[in-house]
Amino acid sequence: MTDSAPAVAIVVPCHDEEAFVGELLGRLIDQLPSHPGWRAVLVDDRSVDATGAILDRAAARHPELLVVHHGHYGSPGGARSAAVAIAEHTAERDGAPRPQWVLTTDVDVVLPNSWLADWAAALAAVHDDETVGAVNGEEAQEHLLEPFPRARQLSGRFGEVVVRSEALVGVTNLNGVNHAVRRSAYETCGPYLQPTAPGPDGPVVLAGEDWDLGVRLRQAGYRIATADVVVADRGRRLLADLRAYLGGTAYEGAFTRVEATAAATDLTEAELHALWSGTARRALLHFYFKPLLAVPSLLEGEVGLSPATVDAMRAWMARWPAPTFAESRNGFLYGRLPRFVDAFVGPVLDELGLSR
Repeated sequence: MTDSAPAVAIVVPCHDEEAFVGELLGRLIDQLPSHPGWRAVLVDDRSVDATGAILDRAAARHPELLVVHHGHYGSPGGARSAAVAIAEHTAERDGAPRPQWVLTTDVDVVLPNSWLADWAAALAAVHDDETVGAVNGEEAQEHLLEPFPRARQLSGRFGEVVVRSEALVGVTNLNGVNHAVRRSAYETCGPYLQPTAPGPDGPVVLAGEDWDLGVRLRQAGYRIATADVVVADRGRRLLADLRAYLGGTAYEGAFTRVEATAAATDLTEAELHALWSGTARRALLHFYFKPLLAVPSLLEGEVGLSPATVDAMRAWMARWPAPTFAESRNGFLYGRLPRFVDAFVGPVLDELGLSR
């Protein structure tokens, strides 16, 4: 680790991960000795398989690993937030320096052998710029879709919408499996909050604790930088159900293990076209509409829309007070967001050239 590299807490949620956690631990154990003062906090969130035992055996041999059991967090966001709090408490208890950055990943990705070295360099490069509240790494998925050309086409179109949206309104979302957050920014904008939606039997847990924190960072005035640090997706959710993953429904439901029950098959031509409108809507919701609703002043710049649509959006927002920082932090934004999307998704698709 270079002298200028800041201290980092690595936080990892774990739930029934015995198939993957051994390899992830091996990668971390190999790399952590080169980064003295860095510590990994792994939260075992009610696993019923051998995950906890594997974590305990590793922690017994490697004091730079801290394992937490018996939590009832119920979501990746809850487990990540618990890990951050524990990392802070442990540093204070031990008289060690508090972590200056929180780095997070998931168990079911493949970390490169240079993952920590790459992050050390990336964080050292932005550490003195306190306008940077977080840094996004990358997640490689293209290799998973090579056998499925139609699914790859749909995924590529999703990526095009994301890139177009980010170019117009700025990057506000975090890559949940590979990002770092400045501790002071986290203290202002955190913790990770798991969004929910109404369901027939009560609230349904949704994915998106990373996107949610990204919006709050933007509202507080922080920038999200990018880094050339890549992890490879194993495809557990994607390959378990291509249609649910590409259509977004794989991101709904409680924090549970997802496993493939049959070999994945490519989309049909009809499915490709049927899923496109929903895929575009989902991409726009998170990467375009959400930033506009969270930061209405973005409409004063160039967002790719006609003056008439911009005026209509301003009028829509004026009907309700803009969410305060505290209100959006507590989920108020999510009550308005679907209605905002429904009101304007048609004109936005047309005016951004994304209808087909």
